[in-house]
Amino acid sequence: MQFTLTSDQGLPIRGDLDVPDRPRALVVVVHGFKGFKDWGFFPWVAQRFTQHRLAVCRFNMSRSGIGDDPESFDRLDLFEDDTYSTQLADLRRVAEYARQQVPNVPLFLFGHSRGGGVALLGAAAVPSLRGVAAWAPISRCDRWDETTKRDWRSRGFLEQLNTRTKQVMRMSPAILDDYEADPSRFDIVAAARSLTVPLLVVHGARDESVPVDEGRLLASSNADASLLVIDRAGHTFNAIHPLVHVPFELTLAAEATAHFIYAHA
Repeated sequence: MQFTLTSDQGLPIRGDLDVPDRPRALVVVVHGFKGFKDWGFFPWVAQRFTQHRLAVCRFNMSRSGIGDDPESFDRLDLFEDDTYSTQLADLRRVAEYARQQVPNVPLFLFGHSRGGGVALLGAAAVPSLRGVAAWAPISRCDRWDETTKRDWRSRGFLEQLNTRTKQVMRMSPAILDDYEADPSRFDIVAAARSLTVPLLVVHGARDESVPVDEGRLLASSNADASLLVIDRAGHTFNAIHPLVHVPFELTLAAEATAHFIYAHA
């Protein structure tokens, strides 16, 4: 089932909610930086989870850059002014909607990369949460050195190349301003430490984007955390977009996550 919600800023949040018969739990999926709900492994993971009788809600952040076309970054104007506060508000809105549609089952958050960090930051605001699963999660929101920040503010934008689409994606200083206004609010390690539900961290030993030590740090911050490091896995668990075949590493990550959810549902 497809849905469209309205964000706190009046922007559309587009998503998909897949509900099997007699679901055991509900999983809200959080994509990462330059990610989207239909990227690579997300549809496959959703299908895999529904086979385990898990309802799955995946969505595009309102400022993800994805517009009416679910496969194209055709709203780079929205992407430019994205912030962590916007992402957290979107997550709260979607989690509330998903809970209304699939009541009376345990709710879990599942995020990849930056989405893993956002899931941890947003966990405390999700009522009746039962667990968080984070794949290749970032452990810090501030990922820029001082020279980059200075140049960023001087130019008024930072450019990021999307290596898949070859688009140059601009970021205004909005996300930097948002973070620096209240760094403690965006302390992912502190969020992991204060998490009151079980945490699963899955990371690839060959992650080329987020070092595996970031996942280890988050897992070591919480006494009720489990860590799975997959030896031959990269940042996307060796999946590409479109997903032309399913790597073993991706299957392992998905099955481990489904079992984690089952164990704590």
